[in-house]
Amino acid sequence: MTFTISRTGRWRSTSTSCSGPSAPYCCPKMRSESLSQPRWLGAPVTDAELRADGNAFTLMRWILASTVMFSHGWDLTQPSQGLDPSVAILGQPVSRLAVLLFFSLSGYLVIGGLLRRGVGTFLKNRALRLIPGLWVMLIVVPVLLWLVCGTTPAADFFTHRETLAYVWRNALLIGGAYTLPGIFLDSPSMAVNGSLWTIPYEVRCYLALALLAGLGLGLTRRRLTIILLAGLALHLALPENLIPPLMLARRLGFAFFVGVLAWLWRERMSLSWPLAVAGVAAALLVPVENRYQLPAIEIALTYFVMVAAFRMPAAIKTASQRLPDYSYGIYIYAFPAQQVALHFGAADPLANIAWGFLITLPLAALSWHLIEEPALSLKRVR
Repeated sequence: MTFTISRTGRWRSTSTSCSGPSAPYCCPKMRSESLSQPRWLGAPVTDAELRADGNAFTLMRWILASTVMFSHGWDLTQPSQGLDPSVAILGQPVSRLAVLLFFSLSGYLVIGGLLRRGVGTFLKNRALRLIPGLWVMLIVVPVLLWLVCGTTPAADFFTHRETLAYVWRNALLIGGAYTLPGIFLDSPSMAVNGSLWTIPYEVRCYLALALLAGLGLGLTRRRLTIILLAGLALHLALPENLIPPLMLARRLGFAFFVGVLAWLWRERMSLSWPLAVAGVAAALLVPVENRYQLPAIEIALTYFVMVAAFRMPAAIKTASQRLPDYSYGIYIYAFPAQQVALHFGAADPLANIAWGFLITLPLAALSWHLIEEPALSLKRVR
């Protein structure tokens, strides 16, 4: 399968695609390849599985968003005693890996929309997914925190330059302002919402992808693959701390474009549980001090999550389809919720995670049903 540019400027496949249970075998060549390969090797993704009822991506996003809370439970309650227990197994805080996997899944899930609908619609849809929920959260969180934990008079609090910076810098996706006056001053971390730092980086990944398409640098799959592979190889070849301010951008961009590549070659990538488990095990054998350990485990876990999303039993896929997508709401409300839990005495990591989740879930539900889902319905409006 190759991709070409149509007269409207959108990519389209030059081969026909099949859907339904027989999709992997509808092409004689694919049928012979699938029948000849070992059963444990698995099968590639079909077009039918990319639909919402064919995978468990909503469940995966729920899990990843909640996993970020695990590391924060230790970061907020026991910062002087080291990182969370997952480091002993994974060599990295599990929250760091969850964020990287979020970026990989994002790359995998958004590239198809860009190719089908063009740059303008792609950017509009991405803005509708991120900005309404974020902007409402930037109003709701300061108000609720002032009511629950505030020690500053309302007039001083809401006009304070720290409050204004928190709102406008995060609303404009600049970042760098995560505290509010008089809030969580006794907490080991005075940050109100330390999770917001990733959102500007995600937007930059969207813009970079849109720029590639807008400049015509990826008019065919092969050309885009060459460009992306060259960028990923350059990241791996250069030391991460070569330019310290770019370290996080490089790390997150690597994860995002790994996901893009996985989507581009989805019909060639066999999804197999044995391969997924073996890949994670091999990545964990890379020494932590080796600078390739993080990329290795990130790639292995990305493949593992994709296998889980597509190769789960049908009942789990159905349950995933029925889940409201609270993952974004969980991500943007969890950190302040865990800070509130700590403020009221939940100083044990597991208790902090549990109480934080109980506070977060209704906020995420309100965000989805009242803000995010209605905003997404505007995708159909020209």
